[in-house]
Amino acid sequence: MFAVQLDKQLPDGVADLFFNDAARKRAVERALADTFTRWGYSEIIPPMFEYYESLAAEAGPQLREEMYRFFDRDGRTLALRADFTIPIARIVGTKLFDRAMPLRFFYIGSVFRYIEPQAGVRREFTQAGVELIGADTADADAEVIALAMTALRALGITDFRFTLGNTAYLQAILRDLDLNATDQAAVHEAIRRKNAPALAQLLARLNLDAMHRDALAQLPTLWGNDALDRALGVNDDARAAVERLRAVMARLAQYGLADFVTLDLAETRGMQYYTGILFEGFVQGLGFAVASGGRYDNLIAHFGPSIPAVGFAIGVERVMMVHRARAHIAPEVIAQVYDARVQEARANGRIVEVDVLPRDDDALRAYARVRGAREIWWRDGRVEKL
Repeated sequence: MFAVQLDKQLPDGVADLFFNDAARKRAVERALADTFTRWGYSEIIPPMFEYYESLAAEAGPQLREEMYRFFDRDGRTLALRADFTIPIARIVGTKLFDRAMPLRFFYIGSVFRYIEPQAGVRREFTQAGVELIGADTADADAEVIALAMTALRALGITDFRFTLGNTAYLQAILRDLDLNATDQAAVHEAIRRKNAPALAQLLARLNLDAMHRDALAQLPTLWGNDALDRALGVNDDARAAVERLRAVMARLAQYGLADFVTLDLAETRGMQYYTGILFEGFVQGLGFAVASGGRYDNLIAHFGPSIPAVGFAIGVERVMMVHRARAHIAPEVIAQVYDARVQEARANGRIVEVDVLPRDDDALRAYARVRGAREIWWRDGRVEKL
């Protein structure tokens, strides 16, 4: 009884796509792939599942908890990929580390996370993004941000806004302090939420010198155009993090995109593996990010040599909520028989459907109208406009 009920249903968090929905999704993916390719990125396709130990590397506790895990017949633990960056880091660290740098890759495909389904995110959802590997420069940082914006524009999305921070700034401040993991996590969370009162209470009970306490207490306010001028450079690494953001903003100005960016040094969300800049892209009318990315200079070293990298991912289902792709599946022509006309039209890119039932004239006209065709090509060579 129970099995009969499930055989016609889907698990929570997945969906069937067909007709226009499937065509719209493919149209978005093609537009993104074309954009990435024009910027010099080549496609990379990691496997859908790997050993859990590989995919869990540097993933952080939350992402590891969200992974779909299962056993193979030898009892080894496998997992479905929960993002693309870790598998690509494995490929580079084990197979491509001796290639000429930088490497530029793009990907489009499904990822799987056991999460509560929400707007634009199911348990199986699609990511499209890039990884720029082998360049630890402000130019590389700016390129991936500019490419993320350009990709949204390629979809006709122009009312976007990006927030940009540098997790290296907070890491530099905390590196001077002897905080346990619990206190560090609490500081991160209070700053991420911009909860100044909670952060002040936390800092009051920690034994910190005035300079570091003030630098941490100030972080929830360090956003906007003057954020870098107000940041306290408590050490060389903190000052370097601020200057890196200045350099990235200068490059984005050369792209003509700096006005779409809001600086936010309290931005600390994201994957465990981020080490430098991190950013999110938002679109007017949506209360969540459609794009996110950052620098992860230590991740590839888990699998091989230490190689710097930066990248981003776009949520395909999320951009589809604001993108109105012109994806037509209706045939232009319904042909009564397959002939040279059909062959030539298809070779020229026209959508032609051949009747295979076969129908009489009235039934074929009715079917052509239902399908949205503009013409019927009859067996005797006649063309009938609809």
